[in-house]
This record gives sequence, structure tokens and C-alpha cells, in this order.
Amino acid sequence: KGDESYMSVDVARSQNSANNQSSIAVVRICRNPANQRISAIELINLFNVANTLNYTNQAVIIKRTRKQYDAKICVVDGNGLGAGLVDELLKDTVDPMTGESLGCWNTINTTNEPEDVMSAESCVFDLKAQSFQTKVLTDFIDVVGNGTLRLLEQRTYNAFDSENDPDYQDKMMPYIQTDLLVEEIANLKLETNGKALSVKKEVSKIDKDRFSALAYAVFYVCEYENQTKMFHKYEFDDL
Repeated sequence: KGDESYMSVDVARSQNSANNQSSIAVVRICRNPANQRISAIELINLFNVANTLNYTNQAVIIKRTRKQYDAKICVVDGNGLGAGLVDELLKDTVDPMTGESLGCWNTINTTNEPEDVMSAESCVFDLKAQSFQTKVLTDFIDVVGNGTLRLLEQRTYNAFDSENDPDYQDKMMPYIQTDLLVEEIANLKLETNGKALSVKKEVSKIDKDRFSALAYAVFYVCEYENQTKMFHKYEFDDL
């Protein structure tokens, strides 16, 4: 609580469990106190969601995750299959395990209407990733190059007490997911077509869902949450 967190989702949906999975990235933002610009983007957790789950069940997991981390905005890949998940997020969701309402969400950048217009929380950025592909990759390259992006330190499997700690799996999984993310990034090759950028997998069986989810979060915070906040004596709001 009190951290400035954002989350993003790369969407997958298939009856074949061997296909790509949906991935959720959660990032925490650190700001420069002087001007409030972003000084660090810290990847604090990654989750994979089985692509065999329908959009209703995926929406439950996503809304649980946002509640857990108190994320301000959830960026969702709304292209293609992702449109179905966005539609589901705009419905009132009940947690089937607890019976608790997880709320109805609304988008902040589209005219899509939520199921409950009056109470829906505006917290979804519907990202049409194909339209922003070059900018997504450029922002990611920039934050890696200038050291703004920070990942968890690498840990070995014996870093935690697996025999006596009931929370061993929860503590270890973020490090495992980060290792898998690095493997995904190392498998990507940058391609150019004029001014347009794209990435291609060198080994097809290695997914890139974790990378895509993280890249969407980086894009959003860089483009929409990194404005310098300056205060001048003679600035006034428009009447």
C-alpha cells in the first residue's frame, strides 16, 4: 500500500494448452521528488494465466491481481482476442471463491460502455498494440539502455527454506518468472521495416508473453505517466 503500481496483460485464448499463455506484469514506479518524472520502473511480479481459461475466469484473476497490488491502471492488449477480455473486464465480476464483488471496470481511452455505467471504475487502458508496436519497442529499448528498468536480483533455488517455509513457492516464483522473462528477451531479434520496428522469435517454442506484458506496462507509464509537474507563480487554470 502506498506504492505507485501499474499492471498490464498480454492476452491469449486457446483450447490448446501448448499455445502461448496470457501474462500479467506488475510494475512499481519511483519518481524524482523535484519534478515527479519517473526515475525507475521496477518489475515486482509476473504471472502466467492458462490460455485454456475463458475470459470470465481470466478477468477474475486480473481483477484479483489489481486489488492485491492496488494498481492504478491495468493496460490490456485489446487487439484481436484481447477485445473479448476487455469486454469481460467491463462487466461486474464476482469472485467465485469468496463471493466478493471485484467491481466493474471502464476504459480510460475508448467509448466502450461498461455494464454498470454509474459505478464502473475507469482503470483500463485498451492498448491496440499493433498500432503502437514501434513506440512500445522504442520505449522498452530506452528504459533498458538508460537503466530505468529494474528487475529482481537473480536467486538460486536454495535462497529460501523450501522445507519449513509454507510460503516458499510464493516467494520463489517471482524470481523464476523473471528468469523466464530474461530468456524470452534473449530469444528476440529486432527487425526494421523502414521506420517500423518489430521483434521475431529466434526459437519458436520459446514464448514472448512475459516480454509483451512488461513492454506494454513500460509503454504506458513512459507515454502517459511521465509528465514533468512544474509549479509557477503565474499559472492559472482556464475559466
